[in-house]
Parts: sequence; C-alpha cells; structure tokens
Amino acid sequence: MAQITSLQIVQLTVTGFSCFADEHTWTFGHRTAVTGHNYQGKSTVADAIAYALTGAPYFGGRDLDRLQNGASANMRVEIAVRTEGGQTHVIRRGRHEGKTFVSLDGVLMTQERFAERFGSRDLILSLLNPLYFAEVLGGDGRKLIEQYLPAVPHEAVMEKLSEHMRGVLGDDRLEMPEVYLKEKRSELKELEKDRLVLDGQMQQTDSQRARLQKELDEKKALLAHTAAALAPLVRKQEAQDFTALDAEIARLSAQYDAVQDGQADGRRAALQAELDAAQQRQYESAGAAQLQQMQNQLHLLYGKYNDETGRLQYLQQQGVCPTCLRRLDGAAFPEVQTAFAQRLQKIQTDGTALRQQSEALAAQETQSRLQFEAQKAAEISRLAAALQALPTGAAAQQRELIKAKIKELSAQRVLGGLSADEAQQYQTLFHEQSRLESGIGQIEKLMASLPMGQKEALDRMDETIRALNDKITAAKAYQSERAARLFAPVKMRRAGLKLYESMKESGELRDVFKLTWDGRDYVRLSLSERVRCGLEVVELLSRLSGKSYPLFVDNTESLCDLGAAQHGGQMILTRVVPRQTLQVKALDEPQRKAG
Repeated sequence: MAQITSLQIVQLTVTGFSCFADEHTWTFGHRTAVTGHNYQGKSTVADAIAYALTGAPYFGGRDLDRLQNGASANMRVEIAVRTEGGQTHVIRRGRHEGKTFVSLDGVLMTQERFAERFGSRDLILSLLNPLYFAEVLGGDGRKLIEQYLPAVPHEAVMEKLSEHMRGVLGDDRLEMPEVYLKEKRSELKELEKDRLVLDGQMQQTDSQRARLQKELDEKKALLAHTAAALAPLVRKQEAQDFTALDAEIARLSAQYDAVQDGQADGRRAALQAELDAAQQRQYESAGAAQLQQMQNQLHLLYGKYNDETGRLQYLQQQGVCPTCLRRLDGAAFPEVQTAFAQRLQKIQTDGTALRQQSEALAAQETQSRLQFEAQKAAEISRLAAALQALPTGAAAQQRELIKAKIKELSAQRVLGGLSADEAQQYQTLFHEQSRLESGIGQIEKLMASLPMGQKEALDRMDETIRALNDKITAAKAYQSERAARLFAPVKMRRAGLKLYESMKESGELRDVFKLTWDGRDYVRLSLSERVRCGLEVVELLSRLSGKSYPLFVDNTESLCDLGAAQHGGQMILTRVVPRQTLQVKALDEPQRKAG
C-alpha cells in the first residue's frame, strides 16, 4: 500500500464530538479561516481534524472521553481529503457502542495499518500543530527527526574520539548511544549501591575488629601480669626436692597394703573405694558448650548494638551518613535515621530472645547441678554410714592412722613446699591465668570468624566503577559527536536546535535537545515567537519527510504575520471574532497575514 505524501482536507463532518451533539459539516480550501467568539468550537475543529488523522486530539493524549459529547451515545468524525494525483478519500473515525474504529474509503483498518499509509501520530500532529513538536514531544522530538536523517557511519564518529576513548569503547555496540548510556548508568547506579553496602559492612567489620583487638590486648596484658605474679611460686615449687617425701609416702602405702583384717578389711576397702569414687565424681554439664556459644553470640550482639548506637548518634549530631560520609538532605535524613532505628530494634529483639534462651538454659543447668549434688551427697552419706557401721579392729585403726599420715604427706607434696598463704595465692593466680587464656582463645576465634578480603573487594569494585565512568564519558562524547554530525544538515532560518548546554554547578557540557529562536531558549519565547518557531519546524519536518499535510494555526490574533516560514500545503487559521458564531470559510487567495 503506497504512502500518502500530499493531503488536503476538503470537507469535515462531526457528530457527537465535543460541543457538537448534532451533525455539522464544513468545507475547506487551500487557505481556510476559522473564526468566531470564544467557546464557539474553533479549537474543537482542530481536535476533530487531529482525531480523524491520528486518533488523538490537537495536542495529543488519549482522553477520548473528553472528546465525546456528553449527551451523545456515539461519536463520529469524517473528513474527505484530496491526495496526490487529485484522488479523493474519506476517513472515518469514532466510537460506536464503546468501541473505537477507523476506516478508509469504507474499509475498516487498524491504527498501525493507517499509520503505515499516512504516517505516525507524532509526525502528523507535528505537521498539523506548530506547537506540538516543542511542547508535547520535547526531547523525544530528536527520535522523530533522526528517522528522516541519513545515518552517520560508526567509523566516522570513532575517528573523532581520542585514542583513549576509542580503547575504552572497544567493540561495544553503539547503534543507539542513548540506550547504551542508559544501560551503563543503570549498571553504575547498582554498582554504587553495592559499594555503599560493602563499605558500610567493611567499616562495621573494622570497628568490631578494633574493639576485639582492644579487648585482646587488655586480656594479654592482664595475662602477662598474672603470669609474672605466678612465676615465683612456680619456681619455688620446682626448686623443692621431694625425693625423701615420695619415699616416705611409698613406704607408708606399702605398710598400709600389708595390714590385713580378713573379711572386714575387704568390705571396708570396697566401701572406702566406693566412697572415694563418689567424692571424686564431678558434674558433667550437657549444655555447657551451648551455653558458652550463646554467651559468645550475646557478646557479639552487645558489640554490634554499641556500634550502631554510636553511628546513629553521629548521624543525629552531624547530619552526615556514617556509612558513606555524605551530608543528608531533609528528605533522606528521616529515611536513614529510621533504618538505623530499625536495625537497633532488631539487634535488641534478637539479643533479648537469645538472653532469655541463655537464662533458661542456665536455669536448667543449675537445676541439673543441684540435683546431681543432692544425689552425690546422699550417696556419700550412705557409704560413710555403711563404713562407720563396720566393726573396728586393731588392723583397721592402724590402717586409718597410716592413711591419715599418707594424706598429710600428700598434701605437702601437692602444695610443693608452699605455705598455706602461698598455696592460696597460687590457686587464685592459677585460676585467673586459666580464665584469661580461655577468654583470649574465644576472642581470637571471634576475630578469625570476621569477614576477610573486604578491602580488596572494595578496591576491585572501585576499579569497575572507574571503568564504567570512563565508558559513560566516552559514550557521551560519542553521542555528542554523532549528534553534531547527524543534525548538521538540519537548517532553519531563525529557529535552531540546541544539542548541548552547560550545567550550572559543574560547568560540564551535557547532551540536550531543545529548540531556540534567534539564539534564545524556547521556554523564554512569547506565544507569537513560539508559533513562528513551530512553523519553521513544520517546514523542516515537511521537507525531511517529504509530506505536504494541512497546517492548523490556532489563536492567530496574537500574530501580525507568519514570519519567514514557507508552507506550501493547506493552511487553516483561527481567529477570535467577538460576538460571532463559528464560521469556517475557504479563502479565495492565499494570505500571508494572519490577522
């Protein structure tokens, strides 16, 4: 199906459209004036033409309910158009029983097939409405123009870049630089988020490691002090000669074994062995290891809670994120503060639950120990009573005397020649040394469990971020050079395209796509200047696309003339005429004056 390149509206008929509930028909010429007082339907005529050709109103959008007359069940717009070669076609579009339709010469078709024949919605509206390109499409107008410009060879753009930038981009596909930049910026954003998290984790790990190292150093210092106090007592023990004492204990033991008293002695020996075994029996804890593990976990949670509390205080006092060290604005501050509060609440909740479990396990251990001690005491009492009940003979008395002497000598051997006070001091220091060594072992185990290699991972991530930033910088340079070459053929009289602008804060150039008029930004123009600028854009698009379509200029009372733009196609001009009903009049002669 051949594309339409020239189109002129001959007749327009609307029914149930906007302010026209009943059927209304108007005839158009090559130049047509639409006049009338306010609220008579001039802009509705523009919407009707735009709707028939694109399915959208004059300024685009999809609010079809606004276009349909409130008192009408259906809506229909019909235009008769004359195309190249003098052929006449009828386009009908509307709503019937809630469903939209479009037909060409009585044949229903989809909007996609219609656009293939007449052009895209944005192109038709940009040719029809001189303000549509700048005020509706804005930056997206770049894509509309680009599809009608000759492609710029990739190699020609790369030649203009520095050798470093060419190396950075390598063989990356840059057919659509804006898509490439969007993907890389998305990658960079996610990577920077990951870096922020990793940096926070590393700071927390370093804080925990520093705190544990401080505790370790303190315990090692106490251990050295304890070992120094214990050393003289150990040396005194080691300096003693226990040869004679050991010989005496051996002699008494042999004498003890030599004393016999028949069956009574055998029974007594058996009971005594049971009693000694009962007295030496120690409680074996079933949950000691689990309880120690819980204590270690609580120790870690206490440290983590203190760290988070300190970081929250720093945030509240300085207004700076303690993780990324960036000053927070008013919007971000409550979010970060809430995140810290939630983490503190979670640590406190976990710690409370763990402490309750630990207390329950400790209570269970205490109960088991008390039960064991009670059973042990009962057993010792029973055996002692049984031993006491045995008849005491001369041999038994002799054995008791020997036993007492052996016990006395053994005590001296254990004390190692220390006095009672020295022995007490030795026991105290020895237990303190064991406790410190155990604590040092636990801290070293905790330090070994902390994550390793975070600094190296952060360095690798920084290198990846630098590489991504280099790619983005190179791609922006590529995009700028490509845009300059691509839009070089785009020439207008007083209107222009701005492809770069300087950022106020950094002075860095960034890619933009904006219209200018005599060098001034579009947003600073008056209404009449915007219309004149838009007319030059219409002329440009008509030249690039090869289409001569109707141009509808609304509110021409603000214009003295249409400027330097030359529009060879159909022109429809509206003007407010006080106290006049809507009139659509084909003009016999082309007029350059809008007023």
